[in-house]
Order: sequence, then structure tokens, then C-alpha cells
Amino acid sequence: MDVPGPRSTTERAAGNPISLSRLLPKPVHYVMAGGGAHGAVQWGALQALAQTDLTPDAIIGTSAGALTGAVLAEDAASGVARLAYVWGQMNMSYLVGDKWWSRSITQVRSPGLVSNASEQATIENLLAAEAIEDLDVPFAAVATDLATGRPHMFDTGPLVPALLASSAIPGVLPPVIIEGRPYCDGLVSANLPAVPAVQRGAGSIVVLDTGVRQAGDPGVTATKVLGRVSAIMAASQRRRQLREAGRHVPVLLLPTPDDLGGSLEFDDTMRAAGAAYAMSRSFLADLAVKHRRRLRLRPGLYARPHDHGLSPELQPLVQAVPL
Repeated sequence: MDVPGPRSTTERAAGNPISLSRLLPKPVHYVMAGGGAHGAVQWGALQALAQTDLTPDAIIGTSAGALTGAVLAEDAASGVARLAYVWGQMNMSYLVGDKWWSRSITQVRSPGLVSNASEQATIENLLAAEAIEDLDVPFAAVATDLATGRPHMFDTGPLVPALLASSAIPGVLPPVIIEGRPYCDGLVSANLPAVPAVQRGAGSIVVLDTGVRQAGDPGVTATKVLGRVSAIMAASQRRRQLREAGRHVPVLLLPTPDDLGGSLEFDDTMRAAGAAYAMSRSFLADLAVKHRRRLRLRPGLYARPHDHGLSPELQPLVQAVPL
């Protein structure tokens, strides 16, 4: 069984809860990246954050991160527990139905390989709130405006259409028309929306990324190819978003596993969540202990020094949190 172990001596020394709120200038924004099945990693990270004294002043998410963020924003007290049931059951049938494997792209005349009816039913079953304004925590879902190619933040109005737009995978799910404009998955423009968080006034940012898949044979199945394309697009944006945000505010980059399957493969979600929980718990404790005497963190990117997503261009911003 993949079960995280108890807290280490260092983690226990960090306190219970781990004291971090004094370090992060307000408002604290949780930034939730997109990543399909890898969204389970965020559930694990949120379990670790629940063992600190941090609470989000706002949540902004893309695609799978928007769904996870909405569940948390709807009721922060029960959100992490509810997400256990979401990610414990989630699979492709809840998003695209059971028939999409048999669809040939050459036979499709609609804007997507399948309709978003299954996803809509899933979201409506998960969330009681009808409007974004009804959520307990200020929330925004990021989608891509197909007319301009730019990210669009839905922070008011109907919740379900905003989440459908944020996760409308191009070519698989149809664009969502909202007030006459077509929107698709935020992956295309801001998969890790750290810059939008800064633009919305974040004093500090906690990044809940969704991990990566190690390079190798991308495979030939539809889910594997789509997952690899998504990963390539997300990696480039990730670097830019972290670079720009880290220049202005403290950014905590929670560590994530680097041995995940494809972003549309849901068979390994529990192991991924457990690994993310253990990694994030350790990171947050180490951060608290290292900066025990500091009152506030300065702008920069607070991360493990050998994080798999830290490219050379990000290194000047890195404030290392060693193991």
C-alpha cells in the first residue's frame, strides 16, 4: 500500500500547525495549475497545507486546478475531505463519457470529439454553488479566449460554464460560448496562472502544480499523445509564469512527483496524491524551520534546489529550501 509515513523529527520541530502565515504577505493566493489526472497531486498538497496555519485569501485555477480550487473555495473547512472522494473516483468516463474511444476524428463534424455533457453532469453533482460569487473564498477560473488567444479570468457569474470553459481540451471537448465569445482550456494561455494572481493583487503565492511525466516514448494511444502535447505546452508556460511572478512576490513552489503517468490516465491518482502530500509536508516544515527568525519572505521563488521544473532561467530567482 502507498501510505505516507508519520512526520519526521524535523517536521515535528516545525510545530503543529506549521507556522507559515507570518512569512507570507497578504493576500495569499493559491494558484492551481491544470493537469488532468495529475490534479490528484494538488489534493495531496492541500492535505499538507491543512497542517499549517495558512488559509487562502483567494484561489485561482486552470482546468483540473480550477475544479479542485472550486471545491476548496466552496467550503474551505470541508474542501480537502471532499476532494478525497473526487480524486478517489475520478476517471475519463466522468469527463467525456464511455464512448469517446470509438470516435474517429475524421468522422467528427462538431467542434469537439465528444460533447461536454458528461463533464457538466459531474461538475453539477460535485458543487452546490451556482454562481462564483456564492463560493466562500474569492475564486477565479482561467480559460483561453479563442478570439484573442489570451487568458480570461472568470471571477463572477455562473460557475459551471466557467469550469467547463477552463477545461475544454481543444479538439476533444467543444469550446464553451459565454456572452457570445468562445473559450477553451486555460492550458493554451495560462496553465499555471501565477501572473494573473499577481495582476489580481496577490501579496504572496502558493503554487500547487500538477507534477510532470519523465521524458520517454510518448506512446501512440489518443490519451498518451494528448497528455504529452499538454505537458509540452504547460512546461513552457510554467517557466514564464514562475519567472514573472517571482520577480514581484514570494512564490512557494510546492514539490511534486516526477514519475507520473499521462495526464489523462487516472489509474495512479492515489499514489500520486500520497507522494505529493509527503513531499509538500516536508517542504513546508523545512521552510518554516529555515526562516524561523524571519518576519516576511521577500520576492523570489522558494523551491527545492533540484526541483525538476527549475530551468536555468529561473535559477536567479530561486531561494532554495534544502532537504
